[in-house]
Amino acid sequence: MRSRYDLRVLFFSFLIASMPVGSHAMEPSSAQERHPSDGQGLEKQDRQAWYHGSVGTWLVPYDWFMALYDDSLIKEFSATGILIDPSDPERLPIGITKTESPNLPKPVPFVGLNCAFCHTTQFTYGGATHRIEGGPSLQFNARFLRILFEKLGENLRAENFVPFATKVLQLRNQPVTPRSLEEFKNEVAAILPPLIDKAGRDVSPETWGPGRFDALGRGSNTVFTPLSPDNLRPANAPVSIPALWGVWEYDRVQWSGSIEHPLARNIAQVIGVNAGLFAWAKKNPGAPASDVEVYRSSLDVRALDGLERIARRLLPPRWPSAFPPIDRELAIRGRDLYHGNADKHMRNLCAHCHVGQSIDNRSAAGPSRHVRLIPRHEVGTDDLYLENFSRRRIDLGPLGRGILSAREASELITTELLKVHRASENQEYAQRTNHWIDKAFYIARPHLAVWATAPFLHNGSVPNLFELLSPLEERHNCFYLSPNMEFDPRNVGYAVTECSGNPLSRDPLGGFEYKTHLPGNKNIGHEFRDDPTCASGENKRDGIVGCAIPKEDRLAIMEYLKTCDLERYVLPDPPPCRDLE
Repeated sequence: MRSRYDLRVLFFSFLIASMPVGSHAMEPSSAQERHPSDGQGLEKQDRQAWYHGSVGTWLVPYDWFMALYDDSLIKEFSATGILIDPSDPERLPIGITKTESPNLPKPVPFVGLNCAFCHTTQFTYGGATHRIEGGPSLQFNARFLRILFEKLGENLRAENFVPFATKVLQLRNQPVTPRSLEEFKNEVAAILPPLIDKAGRDVSPETWGPGRFDALGRGSNTVFTPLSPDNLRPANAPVSIPALWGVWEYDRVQWSGSIEHPLARNIAQVIGVNAGLFAWAKKNPGAPASDVEVYRSSLDVRALDGLERIARRLLPPRWPSAFPPIDRELAIRGRDLYHGNADKHMRNLCAHCHVGQSIDNRSAAGPSRHVRLIPRHEVGTDDLYLENFSRRRIDLGPLGRGILSAREASELITTELLKVHRASENQEYAQRTNHWIDKAFYIARPHLAVWATAPFLHNGSVPNLFELLSPLEERHNCFYLSPNMEFDPRNVGYAVTECSGNPLSRDPLGGFEYKTHLPGNKNIGHEFRDDPTCASGENKRDGIVGCAIPKEDRLAIMEYLKTCDLERYVLPDPPPCRDLE
């Protein structure tokens, strides 16, 4: 049976021919307000640029979006975890931008998405809302898009088209005449079908749930499917969105460590969201003659570099004063367990993987720390994310390159875009290489403010740190997720609500039950458990990273991870940290 969303997408195909002509006007409504954070090192001006600076992505025309944007839409967006910015004059959601480029489908501004759309999070505790800048969003992206397109579909119905068109034209300061309405009808007819085509290619995002994206899978579909329909694959290996603070100090990014060039990573993300790359392939069997035309898009590398510089100033959030205070004595014991203390005969349980190694003789603009790449068989976590990328093949026939691996194709495209946009002229990137890998590794991220990044493991399959430090049988096999989750300061993560079998009965827009038996969702690996091999160094059984940790020691390690002490191992000039004094 088709879902309501599938039927809506099909319905769009029949809208264009039935749009009438007339006039009507509607007034915009006010938005709900949210409480902003303290900025984590960002000044107000930087924060606004971070929230709404365009990097060249596009979705729908900006005036279409604003004509739809009213109290009811804001309420539905909020229910899916989209955060509203009360300081913006138009109360736009955080991460929603206005994109203007000569390479857009029509010469009108479009709504786009930027870094803050995915890298701003919010949760509740004790009736108060806490926003974390640069943290992993808990939005349910598929339902946000479904709401947007359903609202658009309703306004393009025959009985609603003229009032909607009138509002769009008024926002553009254009007269409402039969001719202008006809021109708008033609605009919709030109823009809407490609959007529907993209939306209908893969329904995987509905299975991701809040706070997860298959960036490599979905991004490859967006970028490479215009070159050949055979490049389409299910984007069924979503991963948690990583936090941003400190990442520019690491020599590799992505959960698999697949990318080492920071700008290449960000370029890949922008074109994966949609910057219109390879738009020519729809019309021409062969590539244009010049590289500039081959790689023409709405990507704005200069703006992207500007947002990257703002993100580099983001500081990790500190444990909020509204939370229960840190137990310093317990945290000191946790520090000894985390890093090891020979005098107390305590083994290094965590730092040997998660602190990484300082890079000697680093360049002025280069990374300062090697992140450790852990073989998948060693950490034992779900491998669908790695398998999908390493086994995927991409047809680049229109570019004259034949069939390449996803790694080779991604490296090629991002390298060419770096050249076209003359990134090497920026001294910060002049000495950086763009070499991608697709080996079976996961990176062991440093734990800066890890308390604010639940759920845990690369696929978000563990709701809190206590379970992450526990053997598999003590982890939930199913737990309820929704945007704006309630924080659990004792177990350090989200308060666990058991699955009921019907998440929509609790929250029809944001509700989701995370089922760990499904492909890509396994909560296996990274176990501390008693096993004959647990203390055998390099010969541990797959997925076992250490022997079972007593409950009181787990609590001590978690207490340490609430502190800011780890900042001194990663940040070049961290603010003073007095949590352990």
